[in-house]
Formats: sequence, structure tokens, C-alpha cells
Amino acid sequence: MVVARRFSSSVRALASAALALGVAGAAVTPARALEPAGGPAGSRPVPVVYDSDLDFDDAATLLYLCQADKQGLIDLRAVTVVNNGVGTPGRSLTHARTILADCGLPDVPVADGSPDWVNEPPPEARELFEEVLSGALGDADAPDVPGTTSAAALIAATVRASRTPVTVLATGPLTNVSAALDRMGPRTVRDRLGRVVVMGGAFDVGGNLFGSTTAGFDNTQEVNMWIDPAAADHVFAAVPRARVSIVGLDATNHAPITPAFVDLLGAEAATYEARTVHAIVTQPGMPELIGQGVMFWWDALAAVSLVTGQAVDHRVRPVDVVLTGPSSGRTVVVPPGAPGGTPQYVGTTADGVLFEELFVAGLNGTAAGGQTARLAR
Repeated sequence: MVVARRFSSSVRALASAALALGVAGAAVTPARALEPAGGPAGSRPVPVVYDSDLDFDDAATLLYLCQADKQGLIDLRAVTVVNNGVGTPGRSLTHARTILADCGLPDVPVADGSPDWVNEPPPEARELFEEVLSGALGDADAPDVPGTTSAAALIAATVRASRTPVTVLATGPLTNVSAALDRMGPRTVRDRLGRVVVMGGAFDVGGNLFGSTTAGFDNTQEVNMWIDPAAADHVFAAVPRARVSIVGLDATNHAPITPAFVDLLGAEAATYEARTVHAIVTQPGMPELIGQGVMFWWDALAAVSLVTGQAVDHRVRPVDVVLTGPSSGRTVVVPPGAPGGTPQYVGTTADGVLFEELFVAGLNGTAAGGQTARLAR
């Protein structure tokens, strides 16, 4: 598979460099796990909007969220996709519709947006993951039907219309979320927006840039932040203190996709969601990358931490984003006394074994660690 080999080569060339990098951090508060996105049993499930670039691990994450919705752990209100990430414009929206229809949630509204990037994602990654998803989902011949509204408009409208605060899970570039915040205005952000859980950033570890479009950058960046640094900076600054939970490479480096886990998932898959995640990670090209140790459950870890309140430890740290130059997109901790930065929760580490247990259980619709993402009435 030529595309997979080309992508594999570019990832492998940068992986060792990223592991060798270290980024110094400032003084922080003690680490702790966040509460699940809700309260006691018998209360309403927390409303969630999921925004992503819908590549392979975003698709796996949406499948997990579908099962969480069906189990009453969350209320999946909307699904939106950015068109400037690693997913393929048009096809990403089609894949989202396919997943929602096949998992029994066809009425969840969808939208896409943000066609422009600041830094272009590698086209070879888009090509590979499009082949992976079309193969796993069986929707290669499905027509790409444009949405009736923009992603930013759908996110903002969903938040405004909710009687209880809405949690936004964002696992791609933050372009849609940034634009949605502008549409909401400060009062809606303050009163109607709950947490914003972000997969992105790298604070005390190296970055994960890869591919043909990353020349000239120093690989201190995580890909989602690098694609649109200004959007990330706006989200971190505009959402009130400690309402953003950032699950970056510091945490996701502890959640690799391993051949052993893929085998376990295949053996234990008991639902459409679990079987489809297994189909995604066993498509041509994926086993080779997984075997090289360069693929991680980036987005799924953020979703599991949202739904269960487990697997990721966080600290409150004042965060900022580098906007230009070789480090464009790098997330940084602002030193004490220095100007800038907004205190937000930053994932510092993760329990990879616990994550795997929670992820499989969630996909299969069984116990999610004894906790649920619910809001008190």
C-alpha cells in the first residue's frame, strides 16, 4: 500500500526526534483526576457537542460517544467537523453521518466548517485515513451532502438552546470552537457553556508533527494546535478560568495503540461500536503503523476522561500558545509573574491500562468505571 508506506516513513522519521525533546514546565498545583462531567445516578445526562476533524481516532471516539449516549451517560446533542484537519473535507461529514446512522442515532444534527488552515496538514495522512475510514465504514460510495448550517453556528445554537450547560469535546483544530465562541458572546459562554475538553497541546514533552508539510517547524507542537494556533489561543483565553481541560501529548503518550489491545478488542467486541473500532485499526496500513509504536488513542483518551472522570491526571496551569515562527502552535506554561496565559486544567499523565479497560467497557456498553457523566437536576 503506497500511501501507507509513505505516511509510515514520514511518521517514523519524526517519532524519535519528538521523544528526545523535553519542554520545561513552570510551578503547578498538585495533580488530580477531574470529576466526571456530571453528578449522581438518577440525574440528567450532561449535554455534549463533539467537534473533530474525523480522521481514524476521531471516528473511534464518535463510536465511543454513541454508546455512551445510548447508555445514558451523556446526551450527544450535535456532531461537527472541521475541514482543515487530517480528515478529508466533505468525506468527514459523510463518515459522521454513517456512524450516527449505523449506531442508531441518525437524528443527531451534524455540520462542518472551517475550510482554511494556518499550517497545512500532510495530504498523505488525509489520503491514508480516508481509505481507512471508507473501508471500515463501508461508505465509499455514499454521496457527500453539504450541511445546512455551519459548524460554528450549530455549536453556538446548541449551547444557547440548552437549559443546562453544554460540554464541548474538541479533538481536532479548534477553528470551529473558536468561531462558535464569538457567535455565543461572553454571557452565553459564562452561563451556558460548561467544560471544553480539548485533545491537543504538548507541554512537558515533544511534539508529534509529521509529514510533507512540516519543514521549518521545530516539533515542539502537537498537530491540532499547529494547524490553527490562533484558534487554540482564542479558546484557551476566552473560556473562563479552569473550564478548559486539555488532554495533550503529556497524557496521550501513555495510551499507545498496541497490537495486543487490538487483538483484545477484536476478541471482546460485542457491539457495532466496538466491532467498528476494531475494523478501523485493522484496515490496510494501520497494523504496520501500530506495530511501529507511533499510533496513540489521542482522541479516545480525552473522551474517556470526559465521560468517566478517570484515566487522566490534571493540574491547573496558566497556558498560552505560540502564534508564529518555528514553534508556531506550541502550547506553553506561563511562568509565575509573567504576563499572559489563562489558568486551565492541563493533563499531566494518564493511566494507559485503566484507559484501555474503560474504553473497551464503554464501547461494549458495560460498566464505565462505576461513574457516569450526568448532571444533577
